[in-house]
Amino acid sequence: MTKNPQFRNSVILKFSNSLAGFTLIEALAVISIIGILASLSMYAFTSATSRGRDARRKSDLTAISLGFQARFEAKTCSSSAEMGRYPGYDVLDGDHWKPVSDLRGTSDGCGAFSEYLITIPTNPNDSDGPFTYLFYLSTERGVIDGKHYRLTAKLEKTLNENELMDLARAKTIWHDSFEGNLTQLPADYNYIIGN
Repeated sequence: MTKNPQFRNSVILKFSNSLAGFTLIEALAVISIIGILASLSMYAFTSATSRGRDARRKSDLTAISLGFQARFEAKTCSSSAEMGRYPGYDVLDGDHWKPVSDLRGTSDGCGAFSEYLITIPTNPNDSDGPFTYLFYLSTERGVIDGKHYRLTAKLEKTLNENELMDLARAKTIWHDSFEGNLTQLPADYNYIIGN
């Protein structure tokens, strides 16, 4: 049996040509797959960070609410008229929601609000921007009595149908029960807590 050296050389030549590199089509396919994976991971990252900021907003409002509750329950007020009121009734004017940051440095017969909440949290995206945390107190016959409060923030998450119904129900209960004016709440605010 004789071996054909020409056949052997042609097989080696074909084999070495196939290892020379990728074709243009193969390279474009790999690049497009990498691009798709990168865009999917970027979407997941931005979604996770916005959910994290929303969680912080909810946590901040809970902390502010605890400060409001501590001030309400204070038994160290200089006059009995000051007891049983939430902070900020001297800051509010009319039917307007006020930024919680306006409570910095305020003091009444029960002491400074900073005694109850040392650091007032700020929105993680824009500390003093258009979506700062807001508060409002209840009114009785058109006069702010400070016996109930609401805190609000704007979440980045889009509300689903059930959450929109809960928000509408909270607005109705607040307005009908305590004369609180939630109609003045900016349209973009979509998370409310209070008592």
